This record gives sequence, C-alpha cells and structure tokens, in this order.
Amino acid sequence: MRKRKFICILLEIFIFTSMFQGCWDMREINELGLVMAVGIDKKGDNEFSVTLQVAKPNEAGSSNQGSGSEPTWVGTADGKTIFDAIRNVAKISSRRIMWAHNNIIIIGEDVAKDGITPLVDFFTHNVELRMKTWVAVVNGDARKYIEAKTGMESIPALALARLYKYNELPGKSVKSDMLTVFRDYKSDTQEMIISQLNMVPSASKTDAQVELAGAGVFKHDKLVGFLTPDETRGINFVRHKLRNSIISVASPLLDDKRVAVELGNINTDIKTKIIDNLPQVNIKISTDGNIAEQDRPSNISIEVFKKEIENLLQAKIKGDVEDALRKLQTDFNSDVVAFGRIIHIQNKNAWNKNLQYKWSETFKKVPVKVEVKVDIRSSSLFQIPMQDEKISEGGQKIEGKDK
Repeated sequence: MRKRKFICILLEIFIFTSMFQGCWDMREINELGLVMAVGIDKKGDNEFSVTLQVAKPNEAGSSNQGSGSEPTWVGTADGKTIFDAIRNVAKISSRRIMWAHNNIIIIGEDVAKDGITPLVDFFTHNVELRMKTWVAVVNGDARKYIEAKTGMESIPALALARLYKYNELPGKSVKSDMLTVFRDYKSDTQEMIISQLNMVPSASKTDAQVELAGAGVFKHDKLVGFLTPDETRGINFVRHKLRNSIISVASPLLDDKRVAVELGNINTDIKTKIIDNLPQVNIKISTDGNIAEQDRPSNISIEVFKKEIENLLQAKIKGDVEDALRKLQTDFNSDVVAFGRIIHIQNKNAWNKNLQYKWSETFKKVPVKVEVKVDIRSSSLFQIPMQDEKISEGGQKIEGKDK
C-alpha cells in the first residue's frame, strides 16, 4: 500500500512539474538576428569571407519610417571555412544569428571558379536552412550585392528573392534554388546552371539596382563561364522551362521597326538516336503567340504581315538556341541541358554500354538539329497603331484596319 502511495505521489510531482516548466528553449524575438541574405566570397587563397544581411525584427516590422533606424544590418566576417567565418560573425553581432528566414545565397565569382563543394556541403547540412532558398552567382564579389539597397521592399533581400517570382515573364534567367543545385551537383548526367545577378544603373544616383538576367554555367563544381540573357532564354526553351515569353523582332516590312509578340503554349520535344556510336539530338520547339505591339503602321495584308513575323521569330529563337548550345559544347563542354539524361532514357543500352563512361568527351561532338514553329494566332486590334492614325487630305480620319 505504501509503495503504491509513493508511486502516485511521484507521478503527481512529475505531472505538475512538467506543466509548469515553461518554454526552456524559448528565444525572444528581440534577441535574434534573422538572416535574410548571405554572400560568400574568397579572401586570399585559403579563407572565406561571409557577408550577412540581417533583419532587425523591431525595425523591420515597424510602421514608423521616421525613426531613422535601418531595418537591416550588414556584417562581414572571415574564416578558414564557411562555418568558421559564420561563427566569427558572433564577434560583431549583438544578436544570435538565425537562418530559418534566409531568402538567397549569393556566390562570388572567385568562390564559384574555385569550386562550390564547401558551400553545397555546408548549406545542405544546415538544419535551419530551407532547401528552397534561392542561389545566385555574380561577376566579382557577392558582398556588394548584399550591401546594395535595391528594389521596393524595406528589406533588400526580399526584393532580390521576389525577382525569381516574375522571372518567367522575360525568361532570361533560370530559377535555381539549393534543392536543384544539390540535385544537379549529385547528377551523373547533368551539370549545374545557376542564375546570375547583375548590378545596373538605376534612376537614383545613390542606390544601385540589381537585375536577374543571364546564368552561370558549371563543369563539375566549378564555374566555367556565363550565358547572356538571350542565350539563357534559348537554354530555357530547350529545358522546357518557359510557359510564356515576350520577344521583339525588327521587321523589314516596317523599315526595321520593332514588333513585340507574346508567346504562349511553348512546347519542346527532344528526340535522340545513335548513329555510328555517336548520339544525334533533334529539338523541335513549337509555340503560338499574339502580336502585342508594333512601332510603325503598315498597309500590307494582315496574313502577309503575320507570316513575316512568324519567320522572324522562328529565326530569332533558333539562333538563340543554337548560339547557347554552341557555347555549351565548344567553350564550356558542360551539359546543363541534360542531353545525357535524355539519351540515358531513350537509348538505355547504348548509354549503359559505352556513353556514360565518356560522356564528357562525347557531349561536345554531338550534332544538334533545331526546328522552330511559331503560329501567330492574332494581331493587335489595329493593324495601324492608334498613335499613328492620320487625317486624310479630305479631312477624313484613316482608321487602322481591324484584324
């Protein structure tokens, strides 16, 4: 009886103490520094330099804009490893650094050329970091992009992250997060391609403007070069990463004035075959579109005009794709378009028997044929732009021809 009573007392004590112990691991919000963006650079030959953009929760969430206090703090620390450099931030930070809200990782050019294995290793092992964090590479140092006050958000890192949301409209960069970077890093049939950030002039003379355009191409874990924005869009056609896009072309029928076409229903079909132990790749791109804008009036028939624009667009897309593929094969020898993966799927026996062991040498020799089909479904409401309507000699208004 006494033993049972003793056990009951112990249970009561345990239950009551567990109810009143509180949040033992609680961290007050005003004691935290929320990392919003991080830049990784090289310092000398054997050290890393890490720059953090940290949000101050009280200031970032405040509606009082007249206090003069910045909503973010930028700090830089160095170390023998990335982890060492990040730990050294504690020497200059008055708050505990928290990674769960990080939006973007920016890789400096020297780090990328030296190899991003240390970076991939650290950020994929960090339990606080989300694998959907955006990853970008830049010309020069990453630090200036972390320090830049860009965009319309009070926290610049949020402005950088939101560039990716609307990137599909121009289609001139790629969406690269840590998950896709890690996937391609581990792949035997595809190399990494990472979005590129650039510093461009802005309307303000004091603040810089950051744009998302172009892409960095990697061979194994090292940066081997950059693609231009148009070349990147060509690669996006091949990788089937465009749902819609806007392309303008100069029309000889309009004295080389521009015509803008909104493309939709973009589809890419890639077929491969093996001839004399060498893969052959055939790419067929099809899309339809609407003429959204033209800079010069035209009196020719709409059917002739549409056919001319279709031919110009087909040549433009085909040229961008071929230029990008030529650079990948000749200059970089980097298969970021996953031809190896497609050949593995469509010609499994040939891949397993021979090609997988010498794909790096084979890729640059693969013949690629590109076909593009554009169908202009409709034009703008007026064949003659409204701003160019004129009054005839008799005083009669000449309207643009309806489609």
